[in-house]
Amino acid sequence: MKENSAPVRALVLAGGGAKGSYHVGVYRALQQLGWTPDIITGASVGALNGLLFTMGKVQEAEDIWRSMELHDVLELPTTTEKEALYNFFMDVVRSGGLNVEPLGETIDRYIDEDAARHSPIRFGLVMTELGTMRSIRCPIDEIPDGKLKDYLLASSACFPALRPREIDGVKYIDGGWRDNMPLDLAKDMGAEELLGVDIDGVGIIRPNTTGLPTKIIRSHWNLGPTLDFDPARAERNIALGYFDTMRLFGRYGGTAYAIMPDTDGFLARFADRYQRFLADVCARAPEFSLFEKTARQRMNYPAPYAPNPSAPTRGALAPLELAAERVGVPADLPYTPKLLAATFMGSFDKDPADRFADLWDGKERTETVAERAIAAAVPEEFVTALVSHTLANLSFL
Repeated sequence: MKENSAPVRALVLAGGGAKGSYHVGVYRALQQLGWTPDIITGASVGALNGLLFTMGKVQEAEDIWRSMELHDVLELPTTTEKEALYNFFMDVVRSGGLNVEPLGETIDRYIDEDAARHSPIRFGLVMTELGTMRSIRCPIDEIPDGKLKDYLLASSACFPALRPREIDGVKYIDGGWRDNMPLDLAKDMGAEELLGVDIDGVGIIRPNTTGLPTKIIRSHWNLGPTLDFDPARAERNIALGYFDTMRLFGRYGGTAYAIMPDTDGFLARFADRYQRFLADVCARAPEFSLFEKTARQRMNYPAPYAPNPSAPTRGALAPLELAAERVGVPADLPYTPKLLAATFMGSFDKDPADRFADLWDGKERTETVAERAIAAAVPEEFVTALVSHTLANLSFL
């Protein structure tokens, strides 16, 4: 415990290659919230970002991600000439993976080992010993002077795609292979409260057996492929990291979207009308209740859990978020419930509700069988249509 009785806080950053841009948005949000870590631990890209944060180079980290492309990380062939390509790939095979020298050059430009060692934030990383596949925990004060770059590159060597890093005659690979979210390392370094950031990277996330108060930030959204170093995707992921963190700390509502306060009661009106339409459909075709629940489950949205189904809860908001996701409403902006509804309604040319026209008028026709089949096969289509039908019958613009 610190002298002011506040718990020792640790930020634990998981690996995930290009998805690591998400960490920057998380840290930006934590700065705004006044949540300052005493310890930062990381695996792979989590170690690289974590060290930049440790040194206070948050803007530099953001600038790197907003411009980084694959050739800034890996040594790639510079020609399509057949013999040159053959030699390049033979070198990759002989060396056990691609060369990360461009990443090493980035580390040289931005990492100040002396500043990292004297930062008020303590830093640690994990790497994996290739010969034994043991996870090696490395607080910065146990990393020999002058070796920090080697340890960072070892922690980031995502074997077999990237070649192992040899340190003092021992080969090491990506720390994420054995411990992609090093919570235990943070506890070993004295943490009393943990905040983990999971970016769905390759490797093993061990069960949390620390016994410490722990929160985990992870995104509802797909953050992209591990090696897709694309500035546009990085910009989106930074925004998602920011909004997901602010949501976890109660500054926004919602499940997938950053939802601002509902100041005019729109959500309650929407939820009430949605539930009425759903009840009407289910009275004639009870199986649609299961379809609606299945859609929520398959897309990771909560079920209504308030005694009053029109209460403005995450469960009440879920159908609107689900429908917005289905039609591609961007998630890197904040919305009020009404604004999300308006954006959803403006995001399609052909109304999704048209696919279930017979359900709305209550008439049994041959087409009704087809509508039920669609809803059974793709229940998300039914929910999206029901949201559209609800909004079309709700005066809100």
